[in-house]
Amino acid sequence: MNVKKENYFKSLSKKDLSHSTIEKIINEISEYGLNFSPINPNIIKKNKLGAKITEKLTRLDLYSVEGNSSWEGLAIGFPGNKIDLSTKSIGTPYLRMILYPILDLHHRLQNQSGKKLPCVYLIGERFSDVFLRKYRLLSNVIPHVIVLTNDIYKCAQNKSIPITTDKIYSESWTQMQLCQKMNCRNGLVIHSKTKSLNLKFLSYEVPCSEGTENPERLDILGYCNIDHSLVAFELKGPKASRVELENLFLQGIEHRNWIEKNKMAVKLLFDGGPKGKRINTRKRVRLLLGFYGENIPQLFFELRKQAKRRDKYASIDFVKLSIVNDDVTIGSIE
Repeated sequence: MNVKKENYFKSLSKKDLSHSTIEKIINEISEYGLNFSPINPNIIKKNKLGAKITEKLTRLDLYSVEGNSSWEGLAIGFPGNKIDLSTKSIGTPYLRMILYPILDLHHRLQNQSGKKLPCVYLIGERFSDVFLRKYRLLSNVIPHVIVLTNDIYKCAQNKSIPITTDKIYSESWTQMQLCQKMNCRNGLVIHSKTKSLNLKFLSYEVPCSEGTENPERLDILGYCNIDHSLVAFELKGPKASRVELENLFLQGIEHRNWIEKNKMAVKLLFDGGPKGKRINTRKRVRLLLGFYGENIPQLFFELRKQAKRRDKYASIDFVKLSIVNDDVTIGSIE
């Protein structure tokens, strides 16, 4: 293992990493009827085959999660700040060394409890794309890998609606207008020739996939009040250039895919836990692309066709926006 990449394990050994993010997320979720209990030391000891859960894993914060059969499982807390958890401190060899022990520990918990335990929770300040790619492998054998970070926690705690002092008719002004409409009592109703959507507001500027310095952000996150699917709403303002508009589709797909992978984490933190009624995680995340102008880029239709070939259940709609009397008006969706 690269010496520089051993920093994280050494810091764990010294016990000088912060546990504040782990504690506040667990405290929040515990209010929703999920109980986090430290792992019984007897489970970690050698089993009948002589295998032992190594120190590489046991120095992390380990919990069994109970309280709702669909959300029970193993939780692993990674202490430290975003620098401690960056690729500069955590190398791939370390991640590999705890990947199988996580599966082993999860299996032991299943045997001890006699339950399915369909979830593994990864809790920490922020995780790199390298980390997440490695741990998405767990989803091949465990139904739900739920990643809970400080970014998504803080976003869920923010109940505000965006305000802007930008010049009127900017992209941020459009975002503010649509958030306000979605947050009103009746929500934002959009019609097409074949369907109607009733959109309700959850949050804005939602941190998604990792960027160069900070996470990329989805413009608006909501849900459909008809089927309770999550809705990723990506926008371009009236002054967007041709290149910016053409980039909207791929940007929206990327953010929608992130929400799809993390929709159980979104439900936990935005919907008051498993008993929340607003979000149905069995539904695919809808993607809405909102922009001004009469014409939809022809490439959008081809890109949507290709996306639906990969996922026949994907829902992608194009929303035409216009400005009438200093107010954003929703046209047809296609």
